Amino acid sequence: MGQTMNKWFISDTHFSHTNIIRYTGRPFQSVNEMDERLIENWNAHIAPQDTVFFLGDFGLGTTDFLTSLCARLHGNKICIRGNHDGTPAKMHNIGFSIVLESAFIKIGRHQVELVHIPSQPAPPHFQLHGHVHEKRLNKLVDRQLNLSVEVWDYKPVSEKTIVALLDRAASSAEIASSNSC
Repeated sequence: MGQTMNKWFISDTHFSHTNIIRYTGRPFQSVNEMDERLIENWNAHIAPQDTVFFLGDFGLGTTDFLTSLCARLHGNKICIRGNHDGTPAKMHNIGFSIVLESAFIKIGRHQVELVHIPSQPAPPHFQLHGHVHEKRLNKLVDRQLNLSVEVWDYKPVSEKTIVALLDRAASSAEIASSNSC
């Protein structure tokens, strides 16, 4: 019997970025403690056969360092490039099988856009993003879901969790629009 493949979403790990601890109030004493906790959380949830949509800002350091770090992370990793990531070629070399600027995928019954930086104003469709870290504590604002690690306890988010949030948001929107007649 084959194992089922799950989809996971995560953004803004900022591996080996010392200043991110202070900038975003991360609860780690050192960059090494942060990196190890992020790797541990990632691998506790994600199986080797799972697919991971990484929504940008992977980490700092040499390509060799980031390649060795990425090799420790489970899953088939797809990168939506962030403003701190290198070129598509660099991200491929680090260990991402696919590197894109943005993408549309189906999550449950929803067509969802994957981006690093959320659009302003918000689009009419659901958008999964990173970039804003802890500055947007409400995970879902105006159909935009923040997947920065700070708002998800430094763990990846399952497709099932995202479907539940999107379904709930869609049905509230449907109720609101039917009440406005």
